[in-house]
Amino acid sequence: MKTLRISSDFALPIEAATQAFGILAVRGVGKTYLSKVMIEEMLQAGIPVVVADPVGVYWGLRASANGKDPGLPIVIFGGDHADVPLEVTSGEFIANLIIKEKIPSVLDLSHFRKGEQKRFMTDFCERLYHKNRDALHLFLDEADEFAPQRPQKGAERLLGAIEDLVRRGRARGIGITLITQRAAVLNKNVLTQISVLVCMRSVSPQDRNAVDEWVKVYGSEDKREAFMDSLPSLPIGTAWIWSPGWLDIFKKVKIRTIKTFDSSATPKVGEKIRTPKNLAEIDLSKIREQMASTIEKSKQEDPRELRREVSRLNKELLNKVSSPDQIESVKKSLAKDFEQEHSKTVSLYENRLKNLRGIIGSFQSALKTINKLSSVDPTMSEEIENTWRPPTPKFKPALTEGNMVGGNGFVKKQTTNTRPIGPPPSGSPSNIHGGERKILIALAQYPEGRTKNQVAILSGYAQGGAFFNYLSSLRTKGFIEGKDTLTITQAGLEALGSYERLPEGSDLFDYWKAKLAKAERSILDVLREKYPQSLDKETLAVNSGYALGGGYFNALSKLRTLGLIDGKGELKLSENLVD
Repeated sequence: MKTLRISSDFALPIEAATQAFGILAVRGVGKTYLSKVMIEEMLQAGIPVVVADPVGVYWGLRASANGKDPGLPIVIFGGDHADVPLEVTSGEFIANLIIKEKIPSVLDLSHFRKGEQKRFMTDFCERLYHKNRDALHLFLDEADEFAPQRPQKGAERLLGAIEDLVRRGRARGIGITLITQRAAVLNKNVLTQISVLVCMRSVSPQDRNAVDEWVKVYGSEDKREAFMDSLPSLPIGTAWIWSPGWLDIFKKVKIRTIKTFDSSATPKVGEKIRTPKNLAEIDLSKIREQMASTIEKSKQEDPRELRREVSRLNKELLNKVSSPDQIESVKKSLAKDFEQEHSKTVSLYENRLKNLRGIIGSFQSALKTINKLSSVDPTMSEEIENTWRPPTPKFKPALTEGNMVGGNGFVKKQTTNTRPIGPPPSGSPSNIHGGERKILIALAQYPEGRTKNQVAILSGYAQGGAFFNYLSSLRTKGFIEGKDTLTITQAGLEALGSYERLPEGSDLFDYWKAKLAKAERSILDVLREKYPQSLDKETLAVNSGYALGGGYFNALSKLRTLGLIDGKGELKLSENLVD
């Protein structure tokens, strides 16, 4: 029975061809080296392999380790050592060719920009998943580039294709090996689906935490401690192989020496780089013939080629219209058409401008009325905002005073939509309005006082006209006091009557989780799990599933303002949220 010999004392069964592996480690400890061992074994066992190589380091498979003898008959598409050039638009074609002819291949993407690599791999992976039915193994180096935890806009298709290969590829004969030095930024939906975890030295806390997530799902606690403790100090070329479900194995192995040329080795200072003298022979005639057609097709679809063709046709047209009379006739015809279209466009926009002026006049009139009413009673501004909406411009005849109530901007059909101001809660006087009550509740829940910014967030208001009007009204009534820090007075408490009091400890944590947005909830969950430990911002971002950007920092700012987290460089859950 054929096996895949990984080390002197360990071999994988041939069924590894259709399984999902993850090779995770820092740079320079043997990830690529191990993948070459697996490729050698699979090719010798007759299993077609495809290597997606964004760096250009797998071409050495074609030569022997000593650089003098031929290596493996594997076709190099693209890169510095290309047997056949690779086009950005040929991903689907290459997949069809590999599936049909069962060609062992290296897809050297190193000459492509990152966006071009992703475009090629999107088409390639989608077609591979939908069309392949025989055993084939895909090695995906720098996998976090193609399946990141937070894909950029436009990269969702590629992530979806890779998820299909990892989760469902076995049913179509496809196995996959994901190779990365940044486990923390590899998509978790992809990482958690691998059936065999191969871990070499890992130092970063973020990357080790990502590995630990897999262990928690599939591994056992008795093996976890030995595994996690050893990762930072594993020797180069040594790997843990853990497969609880498929192989039921947990073993540390020393990877065997590769038989092919080590083209991924880091050059030493002053060392002369060796170049293999003999490469394995391969038959390229059929491949080149089929590639010629796809290259021609890609040129036809390339915008640059299309622009060149348009330019050429324009020159031919000008050459045909060569006499002065013909040129003058064409000019007059074009001028006439332009004048007619220009006249129509000007008329259309004049009518639209007239209607817009009418709408603006109505809006200005309504604004004056709002300002007058607000100066008399500040609580009227919110009621007016909920009642009045500017008419939607439809470029019909301008609105007139006949269409409005008193010509002041209050549309008749909308006056019935005023949000009702219900009766005051039990125990509160009728002269406390909805917005004022929200502010009083916030201050009653925090008798030590809150800043204006905190009160605005707690009561659900932006620091604008309505909010400041409410504060002014409450001060006038003697219900609140303070300038920088606002507190509720005894009169305010008596006027407020009954209100919801804040819970304590873990109940307070649950209370806030029910009120906050997803980003804030995710951050709180991570900090609660790590409490009383503090986390730096980068580690907290990775663990909560967010990038270091505006949304993440806004969430941190809000949590600080609410007093739910403490610290600046190192962040920690507030002790008020734990029992």
